[in-house]
Amino acid sequence: MNFDLVVCGVGGQGVLTMAGVIDHAVHEAGLQLKQSEVHGMAQRGGAVSAFVRLSDHAVASDLIAQGCAQMILSVEPMEALRYTPLLRPDGWIVTDITPMLNVDNYPSLPDLYKVLFSAPRLVALDAARLAHKAGSIKVQNTVMLGAAAMHLPLPGEFFENQLRHLFGRKGDRIVTANLNAFRMGDAASRFAAALLQAGVASEVVSRAVARLAFEPKPVATELVARWHQRLMQPDAAAIAAKIFAAEEAYTPDAVTQGL
Repeated sequence: MNFDLVVCGVGGQGVLTMAGVIDHAVHEAGLQLKQSEVHGMAQRGGAVSAFVRLSDHAVASDLIAQGCAQMILSVEPMEALRYTPLLRPDGWIVTDITPMLNVDNYPSLPDLYKVLFSAPRLVALDAARLAHKAGSIKVQNTVMLGAAAMHLPLPGEFFENQLRHLFGRKGDRIVTANLNAFRMGDAASRFAAALLQAGVASEVVSRAVARLAFEPKPVATELVARWHQRLMQPDAAAIAAKIFAAEEAYTPDAVTQGL
């Protein structure tokens, strides 16, 4: 088993914290890994990335070749797109949609989202909104870690163990916020994967899921089925666009309220 992962974002977003949690979870699971990272731009706004290569046997190199990464995990949408040449054709992009406008020529958001939502395997979340709901805007990166977890080759419990260990000294409130954030991201990712597997168009899934306000628990099976039924209708693209453009986040049970 081999799994190549690109973790990216900008300085101050906790990119290397995410990579560190993954590293320790991999060790707890008895797997091996190598990691390379770019963190010279520690000042907020500079690009930060880590290549994480994990395996059930010795890993020879810490670099990921073009077209070999199974996942891009990002806390910033433009940074996610920056690394797409490294992604395998069947790879996943897991990213926050919250832009960090750190350069003068940052692309327009409609153009950025048009490209991002064209990806066939995408989990795109408003992680800032979910982090706030979880209890702290600082757990934005943990939301995205949770969204990536189901696609990584080790159980989610290992990530939760590492979050408890890492943040335990900061008190129960911070631990709870991180666990809630992780579980919200995981719920969103499982919801998106279920809709994609059931045949809902990827762009429709991405736009709808990005703005839903998830709880720190899986979405009920009957609600997933209702969403599948609704998003297979001819006006699904319009419904997804409406959800994405809404000022207030919809909840998963909105599908039962005449959406």
